[in-house]
Amino acid sequence: MEDQFSATETGRGTWFTRFMPRALAPVASAHLDAIRALAAWAVMWGHVRSDFFVDFENVRAKGLAVKVLYFSTGFGHQAVMVFFVLSGFLISSSVLHGYASGRWSWREYAINRSSRLYAVLIPGLLFGLVLDRLGSTVFSASGLYSHPLDGFGSAIAQDQITVSAFIGNLFFLQTILCPTFGSNGPLWSLANEFWYYVLFPVALFAGIAWMKHSVRRAIPLTVLAAAMVVFLGRDKFVGFLIWMAGCGLVLVYSRFQNQPRPWLIPYAAISSLALVGCLVASRLGRPALLGTDLSVGIAFSLFLFGVLHVGLGKQLGLYRRSAHFFARFSYSLYVLHFPFLFFLRAWTAPIERWQPIGLHLVYGAAAGAAAVSFAWLVSTFTESRTSMLRQWMRGAMLRLGSD
Repeated sequence: MEDQFSATETGRGTWFTRFMPRALAPVASAHLDAIRALAAWAVMWGHVRSDFFVDFENVRAKGLAVKVLYFSTGFGHQAVMVFFVLSGFLISSSVLHGYASGRWSWREYAINRSSRLYAVLIPGLLFGLVLDRLGSTVFSASGLYSHPLDGFGSAIAQDQITVSAFIGNLFFLQTILCPTFGSNGPLWSLANEFWYYVLFPVALFAGIAWMKHSVRRAIPLTVLAAAMVVFLGRDKFVGFLIWMAGCGLVLVYSRFQNQPRPWLIPYAAISSLALVGCLVASRLGRPALLGTDLSVGIAFSLFLFGVLHVGLGKQLGLYRRSAHFFARFSYSLYVLHFPFLFFLRAWTAPIERWQPIGLHLVYGAAAGAAAVSFAWLVSTFTESRTSMLRQWMRGAMLRLGSD
């Protein structure tokens, strides 16, 4: 398989340039940053609530404020669907742009994607190893590390602190050939992300090869794409369809350049209601059609199309700076928060989870703030250095190629 497509095959003069992704305005990028940060916070605060506080049916005083608290902190899984759509939007845009401009390179794509993932995953696995080993030893009496994790089925943290699980997670095989490592159940979605990164360009180039009647290229790419779908299984394929909703958004968004926008307000209202309806249905478990992951992903894609057209003006520089700041370590927060919170739970509330009252709520807020601070601190040495890792990987590959 060629590392780079020729300019004559993929240059701007071809039919494919009609789908050249549209560049995002600064404010649109800020909206994406804000949503990404909010999604990471939704996952983290959901785990603060489930780790430290009793389940809702065991709450003794079920006032309105408590009901709102429990309901609003229960969208962690739906936030992952938001991540999938955002990933599909951003990554497919990069792939489509590279192909349409004639600058696509498998090597550059592999470097960009792997550096982004590994800059955070490797430190996350190592921190998880240290925290889980320390917690399961020092706080073994709590029983937390030897009993199933809340929200992650029958997974037992101390049974998953193994070399095979570590290596499997390192190669994104968790939930496919091995469990997630240690207590870090949220790592399940990284396997989805990695394989979607691989599957999308393979399937895309297979489709293009068939359209160009290049059977010699089309057959192996099609077989490879089909094999990956079988390997990933039904659940991950549904996740890929959600990821592809982001790709569909790229194509639609690119066709609406410089158009008058009298439709924006009614569209935003309708798409917002559709998204809220799907989110509420997913939390309540009914109706089944609206509450599925696929419904949430599609509804969010429709909502995001409207959001990307909302311009808030230059006066909101603070908003853009804040969105960018929190988005810069959102991936670190997602990967690092659970082992950290789990360790804090074993340390501070080992026997019984708390009732959501008074001082306990303050403690829970402090635990969440500590997790955010920890993720930010680690990210200054890891996620924020992704470009340096990328440059090192490029240099290493050039040196290997010259040997």
